[in-house]
Amino acid sequence: VLELMQKQGLISGLQKQVVYSLIPAQYGVVDGKKKCLERACTYRADFVYFDERTKQLVVEDTKGCKTEVYKIKRKLMLHEHGIRIKET
Repeated sequence: VLELMQKQGLISGLQKQVVYSLIPAQYGVVDGKKKCLERACTYRADFVYFDERTKQLVVEDTKGCKTEVYKIKRKLMLHEHGIRIKET
Protein backbone atom coordinates (compact mmCIF):
# COMPACT_ATOMS: atom_id res chain seq x y z
CA VAL A 1 0.00 0.00 0.00
CA LEU A 2 2.77 2.48 0.93
CA GLU A 3 4.65 1.73 -2.29
CA LEU A 4 1.47 2.57 -4.25
CA MET A 5 1.01 5.77 -2.25
CA GLN A 6 4.60 6.75 -3.10
CA LYS A 7 3.98 6.10 -6.82
CA GLN A 8 0.88 8.31 -6.59
CA GLY A 9 2.93 11.10 -5.01
CA LEU A 10 1.02 11.04 -1.72
CA ILE A 11 4.18 10.15 0.23
CA SER A 12 7.90 10.34 -0.49
CA GLY A 13 11.18 9.00 0.87
CA LEU A 14 9.75 5.66 1.97
CA GLN A 15 12.24 3.72 4.13
CA LYS A 16 11.86 0.37 5.88
CA GLN A 17 13.33 -0.85 9.18
CA VAL A 18 14.81 2.51 10.27
CA VAL A 19 16.69 2.31 13.59
CA TYR A 20 16.46 5.13 16.16
CA SER A 21 18.78 5.41 19.16
CA LEU A 22 16.88 5.75 22.44
CA ILE A 23 19.56 5.23 25.09
CA PRO A 24 23.26 5.00 24.17
CA ALA A 25 25.44 2.14 25.37
CA GLN A 26 26.89 2.64 28.85
CA TYR A 27 30.60 2.03 29.35
CA GLY A 28 32.71 1.78 32.45
CA VAL A 29 36.09 0.54 33.64
CA VAL A 30 36.17 -2.97 35.07
CA ASP A 31 39.48 -4.47 36.18
CA GLY A 32 41.32 -1.63 34.47
CA LYS A 33 39.63 -2.21 31.10
CA LYS A 34 36.88 -0.26 29.41
CA LYS A 35 33.83 -2.50 29.05
CA CYS A 36 30.26 -2.17 27.90
CA LEU A 37 28.11 -2.28 31.04
CA GLU A 38 24.76 -1.87 29.26
CA ARG A 39 24.02 -2.23 25.56
CA ALA A 40 22.31 0.57 23.67
CA CYS A 41 18.52 0.65 23.53
CA THR A 42 17.07 1.22 20.05
CA TYR A 43 13.71 1.30 18.31
CA ARG A 44 13.28 -0.13 14.80
CA ALA A 45 10.43 1.51 12.88
CA ASP A 46 8.62 -0.58 10.29
CA PHE A 47 8.25 2.40 7.93
CA VAL A 48 9.39 6.01 7.78
CA TYR A 49 8.15 8.39 5.09
CA PHE A 50 7.20 12.00 4.38
CA ASP A 51 3.46 12.63 4.00
CA GLU A 52 3.13 15.12 1.14
CA ARG A 53 -0.41 16.09 2.16
CA THR A 54 0.36 17.02 5.78
CA LYS A 55 4.03 17.93 5.13
CA GLN A 56 5.10 15.81 8.11
CA LEU A 57 7.52 12.95 8.72
CA VAL A 58 5.67 9.75 9.65
CA VAL A 59 7.20 6.94 11.70
CA GLU A 60 4.86 3.96 11.40
CA ASP A 61 4.70 0.69 13.29
CA THR A 62 2.45 -2.23 12.39
CA LYS A 63 1.77 -3.91 15.72
CA GLY A 64 -0.41 -6.92 16.33
CA CYS A 65 0.22 -6.77 20.06
CA LYS A 66 1.56 -3.82 22.04
CA THR A 67 4.11 -5.34 24.41
CA GLU A 68 5.29 -3.55 27.53
CA VAL A 69 8.74 -3.11 25.95
CA TYR A 70 7.13 -1.47 22.89
CA LYS A 71 5.10 0.88 25.10
CA ILE A 72 8.28 2.05 26.86
CA LYS A 73 10.11 2.52 23.54
CA ARG A 74 7.12 4.48 22.18
CA LYS A 75 7.38 6.84 25.14
CA LEU A 76 11.15 7.16 24.68
CA MET A 77 10.67 8.01 20.98
CA LEU A 78 8.40 10.90 21.96
CA HIS A 79 10.73 12.05 24.74
CA GLU A 80 14.06 11.72 22.91
CA HIS A 81 13.09 12.56 19.33
CA GLY A 82 9.73 14.34 19.62
CA ILE A 83 8.21 11.65 17.37
CA ARG A 84 4.78 10.16 18.00
CA ILE A 85 4.64 6.73 16.35
CA LYS A 86 1.72 6.05 14.01
CA GLU A 87 0.33 2.63 14.92
CA THR A 88 -1.46 0.59 12.27
